[in-house]
Amino acid sequence: MHLSDIIAGLERGAIVFGLSFGLAALIFILGQWSKAVLGKTVPNLLTLCVVAFVFGILALVTGLVTGASRSAAVGQVLPAALGLIGAVALFVVTKSPKDIPLAATAVAAFSVMLLVGTVLGSYERVRSVAYENAQRYDLKRLKTEADVEFFINGYRGSRGLAPLSFEGEAKE
Repeated sequence: MHLSDIIAGLERGAIVFGLSFGLAALIFILGQWSKAVLGKTVPNLLTLCVVAFVFGILALVTGLVTGASRSAAVGQVLPAALGLIGAVALFVVTKSPKDIPLAATAVAAFSVMLLVGTVLGSYERVRSVAYENAQRYDLKRLKTEADVEFFINGYRGSRGLAPLSFEGEAKE
């Protein structure tokens, strides 16, 4: 493992933490705005912010992993994630109807952050595939390989040997 891998992991962690914290801060600001402008106090505002933060982190990590996956992970992860958030919301709503805003915040935070995480993960997947293709078709490297083949085949021709193909086998 290289230092650049550790830094990249820390960068992804900071993105997840920052986006989830930003969502919780947005909910807090909207709650304070509602109190100041509309005169309506949002009950349990800090609890709503914590729920948004926790479910936001869970959804972002799930979305990043799902979006970055090269396999068909969406078919397995999405039903499980939506089942989890639905079960939590249903439990909270049936336990205490006064906690409906709490369940709504959890579902909204999870849904939005799952979408954001999936988009970011798919962007990472596309970027890594593009990087691999750029490495594979690096023109400078291809030119060097062609030059080496040219010199080898020139040498083999001067010795009366059959030229080599790119695969390293003699051409008949």
